[in-house]
Amino acid sequence: MLLPIYGDPKLTDTSFRQFLLADRRNLLLAGIAIAVIIVNLVIFKWIYPYMDITPDSESYLTAAAYHLQADLWPVGYSRILELQHSLLRSETGLMAFQYLCLQAGAFFLYFTILYMLRPGKLFTYGAWLFLLINPLFLYLSNYIITEALFLALGFTWFALLLWVRYKPGTLVFLLHGVVLAVAFTMRYNAMFFPVVALGAILPARAAAWKKVYAIALPLVLIGAFIWYTSYQTYKLTGVRKFSVFSGWQLANNAMYMLPYIAYDTTGLPAHLQGLHRYAHQLVKSKLFNPEEATLPAGAYYMWTQHGPLKVMLASYMKKHKVTDSYTGWARVSDAYSDYGKFLIKKHPLAFATHFWLPNVVEYLRPGTEMIGNSNRNKIGTPGVMRQWFRNTPVLINDRFPQLQPFLMSKYTFLFIFLQLAFIEEIIRFIYLKRHKYVALIFNQVMALFVTFQLVHFCFSTLAAPVVLRYQAMLIVLLAFGVLLLIEKNDNTPIWSDTAEPVPDI
Repeated sequence: MLLPIYGDPKLTDTSFRQFLLADRRNLLLAGIAIAVIIVNLVIFKWIYPYMDITPDSESYLTAAAYHLQADLWPVGYSRILELQHSLLRSETGLMAFQYLCLQAGAFFLYFTILYMLRPGKLFTYGAWLFLLINPLFLYLSNYIITEALFLALGFTWFALLLWVRYKPGTLVFLLHGVVLAVAFTMRYNAMFFPVVALGAILPARAAAWKKVYAIALPLVLIGAFIWYTSYQTYKLTGVRKFSVFSGWQLANNAMYMLPYIAYDTTGLPAHLQGLHRYAHQLVKSKLFNPEEATLPAGAYYMWTQHGPLKVMLASYMKKHKVTDSYTGWARVSDAYSDYGKFLIKKHPLAFATHFWLPNVVEYLRPGTEMIGNSNRNKIGTPGVMRQWFRNTPVLINDRFPQLQPFLMSKYTFLFIFLQLAFIEEIIRFIYLKRHKYVALIFNQVMALFVTFQLVHFCFSTLAAPVVLRYQAMLIVLLAFGVLLLIEKNDNTPIWSDTAEPVPDI
């Protein structure tokens, strides 16, 4: 006789809406969550009445203020800033909007998992508490950067992936494609999302034409955005390029090997000779600071004023009488991309040793970077921000200046713990053969969790220096995965060897 499956979803005609509104427990969870979120906002804004900034914030606000159609960063966030500004010129309003969107996306994912997997109390209440008492959400929402809204879209996108596996349909595919494309207009990190999405779409129980539609829709939307951005960049700079920043980033990543390789111009194109020569001279000069030229310290070779990229930019702008910095960035981007590719192809082992492997270490224990401390009380309020928000001060003072560094530093340890716990629980799940005795949808959900982590790891460690704010979505997914796996590993009954496998729901 077969034993019942612990936590197995029951076949039911209950819709997701009914599951949320007709179930007393779910209504109570949602109602208390809304109340706690409001309390969180009130307390946080009492401690931090003004929003914080990073060096990127001024760029986003400038693009919004001048309605720029192309910039160093994707312009999707700037369009949101414009919309918010037209409705309410308030820092508190913007922060609240970002935080509410972030929590809405996170709880959509949470209730989706509740609906599909019917987990036990550990996940139901553990994940609920984790979302509500997570100060990282509040701090990210208090910055004028894309992180909070990108996370909101990321959680929504991942929840829709689960719907693709659970109950694929035209509407689900449509929503998935639109959300993925909008996320891409916020941050280019979403470029690896379509790879993860294939793991849900290809095995989905849907007609072939629907799968083609599901794959093609986000690609078409993203392609249209790329074409439009490239066209606008061409109008502004004379260079038809989608991401002006990408060439700079590639060159910066490759330059971490410079202190460890010999000066060699063999095979180097003529237009890169000056850059290569100056770069090697810099790393051997007194201007070079080895402590700043590390991955945890940020993109040193790209941002330092006496670094090779900024010096060559200034030289180019002076020579060609370019007065607009964005035009200068765009026109040298291809050369910097060529230089980065040249260094990596010529010294692949040095690149792996001095960029990729250290970045893997940073991935495993990410530093807090810009969100580790308040920035605005140190560098002041940019002029464009003073114009954008009414009555915002030039300088601000934190009520509890040590609170943010204390809280944010703990997330590095939390991330290390969650990675180790997730790996341990996955191994235990496989070793105990729990995958044979749970509902198929549970295995499908875990497969997407693992797929996201693997693709995220490859993209993150190769694309740019890793910092804590880039790991925020993974922190939540790891926490969810650990709680789900603990429940299954500790409570799923063991069947006899002759038992039949669990059928698909």
